[in-house]
Amino acid sequence: MGETFLPGAHWTTERVAAAREAMIALRDSPEMQTLMRTVAEATDSGHDPASMAAAMSGVIADGRVTTPVRREACLVRRGRRGDEAGLTRLIVEGNLPPFFIEPFIDGFLVVEHEGDIVGCGCAEMYEDSSVIRSVVVSSQARGLGIGLEIARLLEDDARLSGARHLYLFTIEAWRFWLRLGYVDISIDSWQVPARENWQFQFISQFPEAVKEVHVMGKLA
Repeated sequence: MGETFLPGAHWTTERVAAAREAMIALRDSPEMQTLMRTVAEATDSGHDPASMAAAMSGVIADGRVTTPVRREACLVRRGRRGDEAGLTRLIVEGNLPPFFIEPFIDGFLVVEHEGDIVGCGCAEMYEDSSVIRSVVVSSQARGLGIGLEIARLLEDDARLSGARHLYLFTIEAWRFWLRLGYVDISIDSWQVPARENWQFQFISQFPEAVKEVHVMGKLA
């Protein structure tokens, strides 16, 4: 794949602080708090809160990528303004919550194929910690090793940006992350700065709604 995503090239102290402030403002808004409560109330032990959030977002995964993806024709780049709609559709296709994209748009890695976004992921930075999220590969691009490359580039981005601790939440991709060296950990073991993360706050507020969620981490 062609590559213009340079790990460690974006997250300055100022950008980390700005993204955090924008995320907190959105997270604590009445609209988002209502949505989070609604997702929690609609989720029981037999449902995945991430897929419930995707279903309740009102976004339709339109499956616009209908032709096979050629790995050699893919471009790996950093997210930019204007990618939000394409990222949202892809994240919904992956049954993940399509929220808080805009505050961290520059932290996203985007895999583009013939003008379509076919892969993505993000490393949110919180001082010396990073939360890996929204790692999705389009159904037409699976089996090419793209997901593994996304994960490794995000780890490099976080590490080179000063992260010493890597965290994530998952259900369906648990075995994938195990292979990359992540282990199940207690949510109480998270470093304090990373606890501002919106997923951490949701799980902390609604623990009964997330019984199937794996909290994972490893040292960077």
